[in-house]
Order: sequence, then C-alpha cells, then structure tokens
Amino acid sequence: MNAATVVTAAQLRAAVQFPDLIEPVAQAFQASSAGHADSGLIVMFPAEQPEAGDVYVKSGTLRGYPIYIIKISPWFAVNIAEQRPQGGFIAVFDSRTGHTLALLEDEHYLSDIRTAAAGAVVARSLAPDQVDTVLVVGSGVQAYWQPLALHRERPYRRLLIWARDRDKAAALEARLAPALPDVDIEVVHDLEPAVGRADVILTTTQAREPLIHGDWLHPGQHITAIGADDATKCELDATVLRRSRVYVDARDTARDTGDVHRAIRTGQYALDDLAGELGHVLAGTTPARTSADDVTVATLSGLGVQDLAAAEVALRKLDVLPA
Repeated sequence: MNAATVVTAAQLRAAVQFPDLIEPVAQAFQASSAGHADSGLIVMFPAEQPEAGDVYVKSGTLRGYPIYIIKISPWFAVNIAEQRPQGGFIAVFDSRTGHTLALLEDEHYLSDIRTAAAGAVVARSLAPDQVDTVLVVGSGVQAYWQPLALHRERPYRRLLIWARDRDKAAALEARLAPALPDVDIEVVHDLEPAVGRADVILTTTQAREPLIHGDWLHPGQHITAIGADDATKCELDATVLRRSRVYVDARDTARDTGDVHRAIRTGQYALDDLAGELGHVLAGTTPARTSADDVTVATLSGLGVQDLAAAEVALRKLDVLPA
C-alpha cells in the first residue's frame, strides 16, 4: 500500500477556487435528496464555552463512488482573534479497499469555498431574478464569500454590511471593495431598517439567538442563512420561517440543527412545514418560487457529501486522482 498523499492548504488555494465547486456541489445536493449519499455529523465542544470553539466531524459517501471522506473541521475564536488559520483536515479513502489515499490539510479553505459554492447554487435557485440591494449580516469568513457567490449569480448594485463589531464591518468593507468594484458598499448600524431595504439577506453569524425577525420582512425577499449549523445556534426567528417558503439541504439535519431546530423545539414550527430540500428543487421535483411575492429562505448546515465533492475536485486538479 502506498503512503497517503499529503496536500497543503497552499496547494489547495492555488488549485481550487469556489466557482470550480458550484456544479459539483449542485450535484451533491441532488444526490443527497435522491437518497444516494450519506452525510454523517458529530459536533463537539471542547472549549469551556460553546461560542469559544467547536469541532465538526463530517463523513461523506456516495453510492458507487471511488472515494469517501471524513472531515475534522475545528473552529476556535482564538484563531480569529490571533489572525491565524483554523486547523483540521479532510481524509480521503479508497471506497474499494478503505485505504487512506490523501490527507488534505485545508485550514478550513475547502469548507469555506464549498459553502460559497452552496450559496451560489441557492442564489441561482431561489433569489429574485432582479436583485438591487443585498444585506450581509456578520463580518467573518462567509460574510466575505457569500456576497461574491450571490453576485456571480445575481449581479447587484448595493451591498449593506451589518455586524455587531463596527471595526470588523469596516474591515470587511475594505476587503470586499476590490472584489466587487461595481457595487456600492455601505456599513449600516441599524439592522431592522437594513433588512427592509434588502432584496436578499445573507446571514453568516455565530448567533445563539435570532437576529432577523419575521415582522421585518417584505414580499419578494430571499434569505440565505448559513451561520446556524448546530443545535446551539439560531439566526432567524420562528416568524421568519412561518411566513416563508423554507428550503434546507437535508430534512434530518434541519430537524437537529439551527433555525428550524429551534422553532420546532419551541413548538412554533413543524418539519412538515418545510417547502422542501434544495436537491429536489434542483431536480425539478419541488417548486422554488411560486410568485414574485414569495419570501424564500434557505437555511443550510452543510453536507458531508459536499465535502466529498470538493475533495474530489481538488485531488483531480492536483493529479492525485486520475481524471
């Protein structure tokens, strides 16, 4: 047995960009909803407080696929404060023998860009055809990636940034400005009126209590909510869900994590209230918007099969797997 290939984060950043993953991630959504994939999830909280750090252990398999993966993805606030990469890796295995083929020391990079790719798929499927103003809530990594992903699918004119930390919001504005040269970017300090101005809202936070409230919304809006990816987090209140067509990456993970989990646990929502899974929308078996006045929500926790798709793209680009 040959030794596993070790791939560094620098190699991954040079070889793979988020547009490379859009179509593979779309296919992964469909494979999951069709019942062809398994995506396991364990969430651990080794720090003293949940908000200080968490570790996601995800697995991804796809029927008849040559490889499967296990991802260990830590996120610790101290790394953000000290401006260093997160840890973790993706282990890639041979589906025929179980032997380890590669270790991707990705420093969260593949996770970040596959989440951006998922945002692009959501925008293509659910966002209004014409988008003028976008609000991004948060100032972290996905607050950078999600506006880029949305702009690729729905070019917009104005981007509003809201974050609890105004200095971080200003830093995000400076980072996004060269990446979106045709977009007017504005840091805002009041969240409710900013929600009212937006055609699309992107929530990308670590919030433990809802930030967006349903009575702030107006017809025709779309929300992509990606921050609430475990049972302790929540960005949208139950009123948002009740007045919207809500789509998820997988019903079972939505039941156990994030905004839908919170609303079900408090008796304000039911799993049967969901409009459906994104994979079914992409397959054409579940409708997306039914009118221009629909409010649509995609709340995502991430699927291991998407990490599998991202790992395969990376290894083929790096010639670790045969084309």
